[in-house]
Formats: sequence, C-alpha cells, structure tokens
Amino acid sequence: MLKNYFKTAFRNFWKNRVSSAINIFGLTIGMTSCLLIALYIQHELSYDRFELKGARIARVIMEYKFDGGSEFKKGNFTSVRVATVFKRTFPEVESAARMFNSERVVAYNDKLFSEKHFMFADPAFFDLFTFKLLQGDPKTVISAPHQVVLTESAARKYFGNKPGGYPDLAGMTAFLTRLPG
Repeated sequence: MLKNYFKTAFRNFWKNRVSSAINIFGLTIGMTSCLLIALYIQHELSYDRFELKGARIARVIMEYKFDGGSEFKKGNFTSVRVATVFKRTFPEVESAARMFNSERVVAYNDKLFSEKHFMFADPAFFDLFTFKLLQGDPKTVISAPHQVVLTESAARKYFGNKPGGYPDLAGMTAFLTRLPG
C-alpha cells in the first residue's frame, strides 16, 4: 500500500516537474525559516538561565545623540550616576551595580600581563549575581578600592598550576595601567 503511494507521488512529480520543484523548494525554505526562528527564540529565552536571579536583573543601555545631530546612537554603557539615581528614583530598583570593561596591563612579580577584558564593578556586583567563589566571601570580596576577583584561569596564568591551590590573595594590591595605543 505504502509502495503504491510512493509510485503515485513519483509519477505525479515526474509529470509536473517544474511545479513540483517550485513546491518542494518553497516547502524547504519555509521549514528552514521556521527552524531558524525557533532556534533564535530558544537562544533568546535561555540567555540568562544560568543566573539564579536572572528574572530580576535588568540591563540599562544608553541611547544618545550629539548636539545638532539627528541620529540616535545606542551603547552598552551609561553615566556613572545612573545606578544611584535609579535606586533613588525608582523604588522597584532593589540594588544596582555599575560595571566597566577595559583593556589593562596587570603587573605581578615583575611580570606584565595584558588583559583584554578587565572588568571594574561595584561592591553590589555579588549581591546581584550568584557566581560561586573558590576563595573569599562574596559580601566582602570587592568592598574596598583596589580589590580584585580572579577567574580560575587568570589565577593559573598569574601564579601557575599549584597543587595546593593558589596563594591567599587577601591584602594584595593590584597595579593597573592602561595599554598604550
């Protein structure tokens, strides 16, 4: 029975080759578009799933234009005052943290390390985000100026692979300078 259906379909396809090819092409384009849209939606909905407080976190993006200009531009940065003004103006804002990404040179034991993605953050960073620390207390780890939190890969880069773990970094001072250029 199924063999009969395939024979009939093949004969119909062979008899009307041009219209069958157009139909199959359209079906292929439609199914591919649906799959790509579904993948895009899935990616967008799963963006912050790793973060426990992800549903309560919002990112502020600035939209601006220069005097006399008619074109608006957007940037993933804001003024340094935005976090404090938002907390004061909107009661819905429970906590706010400013973050700034920059390229820096880190000096340790007469060695210089170029860091392309060095992040500066407010002490409230660990109130908002739930990153697990291998050492230190999230409430006090960046509570004063010149305190640094390192990823495990950065600690390996600076201190090497140490079998007993990494040195206690409490009280160490980080010297940072801008990269030339």
